[in-house]
Amino acid sequence: MSSTLVDSVKSVFTDPVIAKFSVLLGETEANVHKAVHAAIPIVLTDILHKSYFPEPTGKVLDLSRQAASADFFGGLHELSTGSGGLLPGSILLNKGTNYSKSLLASRTDAVVSEISRHAGISIPSSSFITGVVTFASLDAVGRHLVNGNTDPKGLSLWLQTQADSIKASIPAGLQVKTALGIQHYPWEKSTTRRRNTALYAVVAVVVVALVIFFVYRHSQDTTATASVAPADTTTVVAVSAPVTVDTASARIQVTLPNGKVLDAYKGGTEDQLVSFLNDAHAPLDKKNGNWFDFSKTAFASNSASLLLESEGQLNNIVAILDAFPKAKIKIGGYSDNTGDSVDNVRLSQQRAENILTKLKQLGAKPRQLTDAEGYGPRYPIGDNGTAAGRAMNRRMSLDVKAK
Repeated sequence: MSSTLVDSVKSVFTDPVIAKFSVLLGETEANVHKAVHAAIPIVLTDILHKSYFPEPTGKVLDLSRQAASADFFGGLHELSTGSGGLLPGSILLNKGTNYSKSLLASRTDAVVSEISRHAGISIPSSSFITGVVTFASLDAVGRHLVNGNTDPKGLSLWLQTQADSIKASIPAGLQVKTALGIQHYPWEKSTTRRRNTALYAVVAVVVVALVIFFVYRHSQDTTATASVAPADTTTVVAVSAPVTVDTASARIQVTLPNGKVLDAYKGGTEDQLVSFLNDAHAPLDKKNGNWFDFSKTAFASNSASLLLESEGQLNNIVAILDAFPKAKIKIGGYSDNTGDSVDNVRLSQQRAENILTKLKQLGAKPRQLTDAEGYGPRYPIGDNGTAAGRAMNRRMSLDVKAK
């Protein structure tokens, strides 16, 4: 294996390989070379970024082991420059696409777009190169695992030793942070944290005080119909925990004003939301918002990718908005306080945006969807010192802005 991870991945893309890609994609060799050498640092920066968090490191570990056993070089060798070399079904095309989507998740399109912009190639060409580079990168990490029998902790430590070479490989003008949706590079973390230790200590004290305050407020709150959470102000009240009822006996049918009937759960999001919208005497709280937690919406772990099981409830929300044409909602995302606060805010923002996008795809009218905002670990409703409390704080909610 080459001296660094960057060298190992770059060594795959020889001049003959670049020439083959050029023919297949109908792009100039110079632009293909530029695209490959843009994709490598973006993909490796994402892998390095994940190494600072246990669950994402586990994801990299699993994907790398899969890639190492997926015969990358065999697929590369068999890739034909003849007619149909990149038709759907091509092993390298399909595997590369799968690995890039698994690793980059919701950032895949942004990464592909940035490589396309930087190298001056088409989106389809950029998508193929992103997939191949991701496959090659995971394969290189996987071969290190085979040689070193590395566990997640060891993998994390090893990846972090690669930071300097990854940093040095980023070409001028490549917008890596923007493409990956990160606020700072992984190698900037330790410096930033040392510089802001005192500030973080003060913030921690304030957060603890706020948690105590909110828990007290929550214990005093006797309202069970609509949960209230921070909207766009600094004044907040407690948010009810997400409803997680799954028993068949709790299933109900919610009838909308237009006669449509929804399958839902008693006390679930749909039940509470429709009751609130139907109640002419339930006023809008313009200051704190009128928040309802999603009870059947879920994401892949440490990812902004919505799970398929979420579609049922989101379809119901679209139907409710259609039945209440004056209603407008905002989507809010929250997290617990584990991990990096900046990353938590970023992930909660991406999740909120993805729910908003999904609602539009399912037919919601854009004028009824006002905004999406990620609050991260702010405004906890549970004790972050317990697993149950952290689960309560990891929630997605909607705020009724008009009815």
